[in-house]
Amino acid sequence: MSFRLPKKYYSVFALFAIISGILVFWADSYITEKEKENRKIRLEKLNKKTASDFQNALNNYATLMSGIRSYVKLSNEFPSQEALHQFVDYQLSSLPIDDSYVISYIDSTHFFKYSFTKDLIDPSDLIGTSIKDLVSEKGVKLMEKKLKRRDYVAFNPYNIVEGRVGLPIGFKAYSSLNKDMGYFSIIKDFKPIIDRVYSNIDTTQYTFRFKTSTGVEFDRERVYDGKKIYNTKKDEQYWRNFDLKDEDFIGTQIPFFNKKFIIETAYKDSYKRNPRLLLLMILWYTLLLSFMLFIIIQLYFYKRKNRTIAKQKKELSELVATKNKFFTIIAHDLRSPLSSVINFLDLLKEEQKPNNQTNQIIEALGDSSKNSLSLLDNLLKWSKIQTGKTHYEPQKIDILSLVKDQIKTQKQQALRKNINIVIEASTDVKVMADKNMIATVVRNLLSNAIKYSHPDGVVVIELNKVDTSFSFSIEDNGIGMPEEYLNSLFDVTKITTQKGTLQEKGSGLGLILSKQFIEIHNGILTIESTQNKGTITSFTLPV
Repeated sequence: MSFRLPKKYYSVFALFAIISGILVFWADSYITEKEKENRKIRLEKLNKKTASDFQNALNNYATLMSGIRSYVKLSNEFPSQEALHQFVDYQLSSLPIDDSYVISYIDSTHFFKYSFTKDLIDPSDLIGTSIKDLVSEKGVKLMEKKLKRRDYVAFNPYNIVEGRVGLPIGFKAYSSLNKDMGYFSIIKDFKPIIDRVYSNIDTTQYTFRFKTSTGVEFDRERVYDGKKIYNTKKDEQYWRNFDLKDEDFIGTQIPFFNKKFIIETAYKDSYKRNPRLLLLMILWYTLLLSFMLFIIIQLYFYKRKNRTIAKQKKELSELVATKNKFFTIIAHDLRSPLSSVINFLDLLKEEQKPNNQTNQIIEALGDSSKNSLSLLDNLLKWSKIQTGKTHYEPQKIDILSLVKDQIKTQKQQALRKNINIVIEASTDVKVMADKNMIATVVRNLLSNAIKYSHPDGVVVIELNKVDTSFSFSIEDNGIGMPEEYLNSLFDVTKITTQKGTLQEKGSGLGLILSKQFIEIHNGILTIESTQNKGTITSFTLPV
């Protein structure tokens, strides 16, 4: 089934699609910015941690330097190479320092007096060599100038001829008598310190840039200061191996004596959108549009159905008005003529000469007219219930008196079959009820009992008070009803009538009307019937 929505619905859908698109785009941008912020926070935390590790490693060597200086200054005699070597070994036993260092003593004339590592004495054959042979005259003067101004001096890392990156640290040496004895130098291999930074990170994600505050860069294998490089190895994690810019790095300064080292951290790869997030946003947008389209279509069908219902309601109102008009016509234009016919037939019967055949015709016409009038009365009353025009007007009524009055109206019908009507009343009960309704109920039930009773039969009416209820029952020993009739007796859409013992006709409307009248009184109407044995019809009313 194809249909086309009005243009206004497409306009609403388009507006919703635009607004939803803006919201989804905003949400995606917001989440993306949050991811970038979190990414930056993770990088900052990592940088601080690695800077702390780097600082701790440098502090260990500062502690070693301070210990050596104190030992030299406090010794009664200037320590020999063996004594200092032994002291350093003892001090290193309590410090987490690897053995990648060279400690040298240079006297005031700038000659190496001794040099050693943890296990080697004079590892580079420096003893007896002048430092001027290693650095220029200008370098020596600059070094002396720095040592005079500071207790400890750290120099820029440099490429050692052995193919390593060295970190020189020195301090001025004085005897116990405060005599200038020259200076001590520690050359530290930088690679183990930097290795500690790399040991606890995911190198597939992060890289580092190491440099001094003067801008000299270095890594585990080389110093990039424009001077000669003796090492042929390259650090695979050197930041220039990756496509990175200065703004990609986050850095922390690490003070070390007179120097400041800077360790910077960056992601190797630039930020990339999470494809699952993009797919999720597209899915959400699609679901939103689908849901909105579903709502719009349902709204369209709802409005269209409402228009149909409104049209049907109008047509139904017109039909109801026509039906009411029809019942009004029945009430005014049919009931009066039928009553007149009955009266004329009664007069004709009184004036008629004895003629069995004519009398039978007149009686048949009278019965037919009375039956039609009774049906018409029931139909009018039932229609008033359906249209809500029946008014419940309770009053205190004498049930026994009302029953006797209704027996009188059915007297002729009972005489034709020689039916004996017996009343058994255990109490004189008065109840609050609508007199016209209860009279209609009693008349219909009594009429049915006579109609379906055999000639010379008996109809018993019982009136009782049970607790707080009034009970009415009427019993006959007539033809009864089949079980299939009992199951659909009060269904107005099904015909459940049968002819009386003298072929009297019935509509079934009397019982339906009676049940509705009793229910208006908050009572209950029940029927028990056995075919060929009789029927008991009962109802109760609150007292």
